[in-house]
Amino acid sequence: MCSSPANCRCSHSPFAILPNNVQPAARGGSRNATSIFNLHAQVLADYRDFVRSFFIVADERAQQFVEHALDAEARLWPDFLLQVSPAYARAATGDELAAQSMLHEQTARIFRTPEGSPFHLYQHQIEALDKACSEESYIVTSGTGSGKSLTYFLPIVNNLMRQPATGDRVAALGVYPMNALVNSQLQALEKLQEGYERRTGQVFPVTFDKCTGETNETARAELRQHPPQILLTNYVMAELLLVRPEDQRFLDRAGGGLRFLVFDELHTYRGRQGADVAMLIRRLKERCAASNLVHVGTSATMVASPDATPELRRTTVSDFATRLFGHPFTAGQVIEETFVTFTASELPTHEALVAAMAGPLPEQLEDFCRHPLARWVEREFGVEPEEEGRLKRRVPRTLAQAAERLAQETSVESEVCAAHLREILNRGGMLVREDGGRGFAFKLHQFIGQGRALFATLEAADRREFSLEGQVQAGGGRLFVTIKFCRQCGQDYYHVLRSDTCSLPHPVGTESEDDASHPGYLMLAPADNDWSEKRIPEEWRDARGRLRQTWRERVPQALWVTPDGSYATQSRQGAMKMWWQSAPFSLCLNCGEFYTARGRGFGKLASLSSEARSSTTTVLATALLRHAGQTEMARDKLLSFTDNRQDASLQTGHFNDFVHVSLLRCAL
Repeated sequence: MCSSPANCRCSHSPFAILPNNVQPAARGGSRNATSIFNLHAQVLADYRDFVRSFFIVADERAQQFVEHALDAEARLWPDFLLQVSPAYARAATGDELAAQSMLHEQTARIFRTPEGSPFHLYQHQIEALDKACSEESYIVTSGTGSGKSLTYFLPIVNNLMRQPATGDRVAALGVYPMNALVNSQLQALEKLQEGYERRTGQVFPVTFDKCTGETNETARAELRQHPPQILLTNYVMAELLLVRPEDQRFLDRAGGGLRFLVFDELHTYRGRQGADVAMLIRRLKERCAASNLVHVGTSATMVASPDATPELRRTTVSDFATRLFGHPFTAGQVIEETFVTFTASELPTHEALVAAMAGPLPEQLEDFCRHPLARWVEREFGVEPEEEGRLKRRVPRTLAQAAERLAQETSVESEVCAAHLREILNRGGMLVREDGGRGFAFKLHQFIGQGRALFATLEAADRREFSLEGQVQAGGGRLFVTIKFCRQCGQDYYHVLRSDTCSLPHPVGTESEDDASHPGYLMLAPADNDWSEKRIPEEWRDARGRLRQTWRERVPQALWVTPDGSYATQSRQGAMKMWWQSAPFSLCLNCGEFYTARGRGFGKLASLSSEARSSTTTVLATALLRHAGQTEMARDKLLSFTDNRQDASLQTGHFNDFVHVSLLRCAL
């Protein structure tokens, strides 16, 4: 989920739903109440009701068009995307690496599960360890949940076990873009410490701590006296550690200097912030780097192009890392994730796939891995082959796209194929692997588009056309113009730019840069009970009944407008009488509500999907939590990502206010 300031209403809010305990739908029956797809439908239904409540539409034909658009979900937001999380290749356990002298025996005893079993490491984690053992810098690009933190914690601890003397100084510095990540990594180290001390009865052999704005002065003073071997911080605090005299003891070359410099979430360091961080890295290295400093960077996939070859991806990342760290990186120092198929490796034959469509779904994990439809689904939504004989992630796709492909391969109707795909995904989300994961840990991505406007032609109310597509021309020289609705009564107004000869559509969501045009609003003159200056609000007049100076320029004017936007001040054939008022909007000619020039247009007129992004995020979040809890298919926990700390603070306050207001209304 993303959030931004409440006055930002012109981008997309994506949210992803990950199944936790999904039950399959019955063959040939309706979807089960615990289906992830049902949860998705319930969340969107709540959001659709929220959008409906956000504005009033007085015109009957416009209201019918809007209702139809809200019922046809794809008109306001695109179809959801599906993606099966690929399986990572496992290479060896910690004990096996210790037997090969790649890991120190003490390191292998530290990195174990709560039950005491050795970690079974992924291929990219072992590749990172191998490079660190050779004192070679590296970049790890792998997806969420791939254990990126082990790609540097494991080598750091292993190094400290082999060379424990650090002179009571920081030997490894981990820098993160936000405190939430610092706290998360600190908790991971604390769990390792707790498990080690419980199993062995010995003191954890590595010291670690964090230093952020959340660290109080007492804890900071203790850190100054006894700096930890592993220090976790953010890039702002790292800057302060360099410039504050009392904190400079954290970072110097005493005890051999800094051995590891880790920067997480590399993709966030771009533009001006990236330049600032690059200069920070250079100052850190000048102050405290050891001669054999290992630079480590981690991130999710940094090259978004699905057509990029492995060599191009690694070269692009290495070039970026070279500029950021001020240290030469080659493509060989970029470590990517290594995938394997969870189901049987060979593709199903046409005959096997057709037979699977008519048969029952497997109940056991072993049978599921061999099932032809499961194998087809993993390659359709999960992985695909690429150069060098490797597998790469599939680009997310819609269920309808996959159903159409399955229909072409099996000659079964696409609606039936879509139902089968839902069932096999649900079944895969229910089956549990040996490592505790799901057979198919798939994700459902839904993008909620905001800023969509309703357009109408400049014609009579009983025959004008409506559109959501944003095109300018409607045929025959007619113009499509965005319309907005009075928040009090629902009267619609055309939002236009008026020049000396014509009225053109006002750009949606932006201010006009045309100095020769004047922004304003046009309202169709009603056939009966037309507006007149006699209906000017009394508040606009002084004691003698004369218009006050403030309001004289805001009195609506009668214009006769043709469908192509041209207008005249006198009646003419083929033109519709309309009332013009310049921006800012001051008076509703239907209900009489009036405003001062200080009021924002957003508070006076509403458009389709004009709700604020903070409100959108909060409504989606509460709907997701409520329905997930009712279906018992997911824990009542929500992870929200924002672009920056200011957005996070705003969204947190908005969410808390929303919950308190909702509780108060329920109590009343």
